[in-house]
Amino acid sequence: MVSANPTDLLPAFETWLGGEAAVCSAVLFGSRARAGDAPAAADGWSDVDLHIVTNSIDQVARTDWPRVITGPEFVMQVLRPATGGTRKLTVLFAEGEADLVLVRSGQMRVASFAMRFGLHRRMRFAADALNTFATIMSGGYRFLKGERTWGPLYARVVAEMAGYRIGDDEARQFADAFLCDLLWVLQKLERGELVAAQRILHRALHETNVVLLHELRVRRSEVTFQQARRVEQLVTPAQLATVQVSARLDRAELASAARRAGEGLETLMRELVPGWTVSAPMRALLARHAPRPVK
Repeated sequence: MVSANPTDLLPAFETWLGGEAAVCSAVLFGSRARAGDAPAAADGWSDVDLHIVTNSIDQVARTDWPRVITGPEFVMQVLRPATGGTRKLTVLFAEGEADLVLVRSGQMRVASFAMRFGLHRRMRFAADALNTFATIMSGGYRFLKGERTWGPLYARVVAEMAGYRIGDDEARQFADAFLCDLLWVLQKLERGELVAAQRILHRALHETNVVLLHELRVRRSEVTFQQARRVEQLVTPAQLATVQVSARLDRAELASAARRAGEGLETLMRELVPGWTVSAPMRALLARHAPRPVK
């Protein structure tokens, strides 16, 4: 995502995909694969998301982008780990961006084998990988290359796998860990470690509530996307309040934001796991670390 009016990079990438021998299959997913009237459909900010099966990640990563994508001004590329044991290659142009999820063809063959013989029902790591795959594709996808070979697997994964989900026990674990992190944040604020507290507020407290809100909306059959994508457009004001964080690098503001996150956690858990509660001793311990006036 670079600007609100990017050049459409998709036709150029389709041309490259057609002639790149290292690419066995390519699927367009994300907002650009959705119908124009669908929730979270593509707009002027949407980048190009491609799920690529390849026999050589290194060859794809060595692509001379200014040569194969002519016209747009190439800026940079970065290759990094992604979910499910894949790699993500971000190719950035001044006029737009493409994110290529790169999957080795061997990984896809293993996934196909697991689905064929039901191994994913007995092997947690296989189920996790396939559920991640299903989550990515469940919002809509379109083959650009390799549908004859891999189309049946994509269709079966989307139809049969639940996608990334968390059960009640895992939700309780998330919530209990949240309380420990909340206490840690409040203690660090008392010591004056504002940046450390701010980091955990966002990386642990906020992230937990985002995951729980996503799970709640899935259980209610409401439109939702991981990583809080389009959340402002999709959720109610009450739901938005559970994942909203607003605080400057100030002890009182950070403490208030952390406690609001705690309230958001309780709101979400009342809906997800009604039997879960914050124990009286834990409430007393958290109350002991109320922010004190700065002298």
